[in-house]
Amino acid sequence: MKEKTFKIIETALVTILFIFGLFLVYQILKKIFGGSWEIESIIISLLIFNIGLTFTIAFTLGISLAKLKSDHNHLENQFKSLVSDFKNHSKR
Repeated sequence: MKEKTFKIIETALVTILFIFGLFLVYQILKKIFGGSWEIESIIISLLIFNIGLTFTIAFTLGISLAKLKSDHNHLENQFKSLVSDFKNHSKR
């Protein structure tokens, strides 16, 4: 359930950023050909796009690290079980 929710949030963030990025490209091309937005507005929009991308990447990495940490805990428990089995076997 949690993983599915995180995947939906991640997909929504990436989709919103993609649409915003396409809109920025459109505005930049419009400005090149005598467009509507001021240079300051384009620069601020690019900065917001960059910050959004950074947060999305951080969110994705955070989820990946949490999953890796939980997988690591599972392996740690298996390794402890293997060590105790080996100790019991070597005592005989």
